[in-house]
Amino acid sequence: MNEDSSGKKNVSIVDKFTESQPRHSKLITAVLLGLVVVHVLLLSSLADRYSPTVDEVAHLPAGLAIWNDTDFSLYRVNPPLVRAVAAVPVLFVHHEEDWSRYKKDSQTRLEWAMGRQFVAANGVDSQRLFKFARWTCLPFSVIGLLVCYFWGTQIHSQLVGCIAAGLWCFSPNLLGHGSLITPDVAATSLGLLAAWRYSEWIENSSMLNAFWAGASLGLAMLTKLTWISLPALWIVLAFMNWVRYRQIRSAQSDFIHLSLIVLLGLNLLNLGYLYNGSFTLLGEFDFYSTPLSGTPRIPGENLPANRFQDSWVGKIPVPFPKDYVTGIDLQKVDFEQGKWSYLRGEVKDPGGWYHYYLIGLLVKVPAATLLLFLAGLVACWRDESIRSSTMRLMPLMLPVIVLFVVASLQTKMNRHVRYVFPILPAIYLIGATAGVRWPKAAITAVVMTAISSLACYPHSLSYFNEFIGGPQNGHRYLIDSNLDWGQDMPLVQDWIDQREDELPVWLVWPGDVSLKHVGVKAKLLPTGELPAGWHIVSRSERHHASGRYRAYDQLIPVDQISNTYDVYLVQPTTKKQ
Repeated sequence: MNEDSSGKKNVSIVDKFTESQPRHSKLITAVLLGLVVVHVLLLSSLADRYSPTVDEVAHLPAGLAIWNDTDFSLYRVNPPLVRAVAAVPVLFVHHEEDWSRYKKDSQTRLEWAMGRQFVAANGVDSQRLFKFARWTCLPFSVIGLLVCYFWGTQIHSQLVGCIAAGLWCFSPNLLGHGSLITPDVAATSLGLLAAWRYSEWIENSSMLNAFWAGASLGLAMLTKLTWISLPALWIVLAFMNWVRYRQIRSAQSDFIHLSLIVLLGLNLLNLGYLYNGSFTLLGEFDFYSTPLSGTPRIPGENLPANRFQDSWVGKIPVPFPKDYVTGIDLQKVDFEQGKWSYLRGEVKDPGGWYHYYLIGLLVKVPAATLLLFLAGLVACWRDESIRSSTMRLMPLMLPVIVLFVVASLQTKMNRHVRYVFPILPAIYLIGATAGVRWPKAAITAVVMTAISSLACYPHSLSYFNEFIGGPQNGHRYLIDSNLDWGQDMPLVQDWIDQREDELPVWLVWPGDVSLKHVGVKAKLLPTGELPAGWHIVSRSERHHASGRYRAYDQLIPVDQISNTYDVYLVQPTTKKQ
């Protein structure tokens, strides 16, 4: 506060946020409401702009299969919550479905074939259907923003809460992926919600708090397999907390509450699958991954097996739905088979790097956000009170640290930074605590994050930060869903519509559906050829492990589309490289 010449005190905006007096509640409410409105507007605009991305094509028909036939086997490597929610509006609007290649409870992954048939059946109208599905999923991201505010406020002050909410609001990663029907942002958001409600139970072990912690646990586990370790980690945290406070809290009461939390969470998970195959004996499953089948993985040759079939362990009922368990097995198969990976100009086929996700976060998270996170760590180190309050984030920090380590160890498949998105709320909340010591600097960091994100908008999916020179240099570091996931087809067609010559247009893109079904009037480039005409080439696909597009290294782009495509003009005399 400052005093003017008359002796009256002037209250700054920062002072109003750090004070907890009722007269400032309207300002806080206005700021929070403003962040929510801005976030929803940004998300909804992207949901309308983007063409169906690579994974979305498979998610939507998989969601429809749940409602049409209570079949959870399509896209079983992810739990059903997000795709089931996404499919709801499509059920009530005109659309076409083609299930001619559909086989219920198939042990093979048919979701990609179903996705191609769904897009083929609806053609360019698919854009409208995916838009409706995306809008239904926007509340998942809003939940995360609100939890950032409320948890940050509880940790210290409304200023800390607003800073954390602001970082979530303008995060280019959460905007880009939160506007899609893929489960990454929903898993991040509901995982954060679960951690917050569990933290509330840790602070006040009432039956009501235990109920909300259990309910949020079940919802989080229904978003992605990421959170399968939550029940075990929460039991560990509860034990650690009991050891610390054993003289003032009842271990017996905590045990009852913790049992309620875990049982409620697991029951909600099973309910999400309508208890389909729940409590199947472990020895009755068909497994394909090496750890569960007990046989070495040979691509294309393995038959299902079960290493537990003849042991006493095989007679134990598994407290998970059948498709949840087989989804874990198939996800493990993906990691065992491996895929080619790309990082900073280097390709490994197959293979990856232990530091892939660390580099990914360092180039995909806005520089101002990362600097604020470092400031938050410094504030925790130098101030005992901040460090003590930040420890309330342990129900979030422990699971995301485990997730980050486990993901980093899976070096046979490094493709998507979105796999470690759940660490982002921890970065925001820890960074927001810097506002306790340096409030103006923290607010400035939020503003700079917003400016950096909006400068790239509406190309949020292909955002890269200032440390590497921005989105223009992104393809030199990361590709795939970090850069081009097939989202910019409307922009590609806009460029084609502006042409005035009759030269053919050739396209290289990551999609797996017919170009005419996404409204693009171009031809797919023949493998190994450089025919005359305009070539619109995905910056992501240029780095394909096969090297099939290295010929473009000898050419100079004449234009670009968004941050994802380069345009080349190949004259008839150009020879194959």
